[in-house]
Amino acid sequence: MPDDEKPKRTRSWREIDKGRDRGGSSRRSDRESDRFQQSTGYTKYKANLERLFSGGVDLPEHLRAKDDPAGEKEEVAEARKRLYAIEDTKAFHAAASEYAKANELPPDARLLDRLLGHPDEEIVDKALSRLEEMQRSGTLKAPPALSQRLATVEIDSGDPRLRKRAAELRKQIR
Repeated sequence: MPDDEKPKRTRSWREIDKGRDRGGSSRRSDRESDRFQQSTGYTKYKANLERLFSGGVDLPEHLRAKDDPAGEKEEVAEARKRLYAIEDTKAFHAAASEYAKANELPPDARLLDRLLGHPDEEIVDKALSRLEEMQRSGTLKAPPALSQRLATVEIDSGDPRLRKRAAELRKQIR
């Protein structure tokens, strides 16, 4: 009987899996990985990382800006974190007023979003100005509720300039 006429035998899934397990490529990649990890460049890299994260070395100058992108001092950053953690609206507004007197508003869209609901229009103006700066520079990542908060400023604000600016910013972030 010629080969063309013989019924073709299909392999079972077990046989297929065994064939996959026997492949030599995994052993080869393991050897390459081991060789790479034994290289002097890799060991130097790992040693430098260990020293950096253990606190034995200061950050290089080009990484310091990334570590503290807003250039905030530690106490200002802590004050901002405490401010953001306040959940009670009245307590938040009181703390925000104190924070705004002592510090410049940070480029934190979530905090600025909350400040748009502040009863003092001067603070709302500062928050809106900071949001506009961030939008112009392309760094604004708008929180989900920002559009609604801007709409509220449009409706509730007694200052027509604030209403107009809030409307323009809302159109830009859509």
